[in-house]
Amino acid sequence: MYIQSTKSFYQVNALGHTYVKATFYNAVDYVQYLEGKRKLEEVKRAEVKALVDTGATFPTLPKETITQLALPTLGEHPAETAEGTGKVELAANAIIKIDDRIAQSPIIIRPKDTTPLIGVVALEQMGYKVDPTTGKLIKGLPLMFYFLFSSTKACMTVSKSMIGTFASPRIKG
Repeated sequence: MYIQSTKSFYQVNALGHTYVKATFYNAVDYVQYLEGKRKLEEVKRAEVKALVDTGATFPTLPKETITQLALPTLGEHPAETAEGTGKVELAANAIIKIDDRIAQSPIIIRPKDTTPLIGVVALEQMGYKVDPTTGKLIKGLPLMFYFLFSSTKACMTVSKSMIGTFASPRIKG
């Protein structure tokens, strides 16, 4: 049984799990759209129902969605996961949109048919918090990165400098 909120972008099920409707975009395509070189409908995207996981750092997507988005893979990297310490396969940054807010993050690649996750990096960039008593998403103030990112010029600068890296954005005048 799902308890539907007044907003259609998230659901809380009877077990207290929070799911959101999220759209993932290929970051390179999205930057080309912002530069006027591509129409929005030409940007590779995937709309998914994702589990909000405040214990996860980065978002995860199943392999088939990574392929659909044509995200380059960045190889395996050491990480601590719910399954213990090991290696995870990473894909390049994607743009993530939930309701009217956006974030940018590298994506952890999971096996086929696994549930997509939204981790705290994306949630914090967008200013979302999970109310622990209701499990509902609450909009707050986004991180400063979001304000920089939401302007077209900054988005293009940040995207070009961050695609495929974990480096902090270097935004120049």
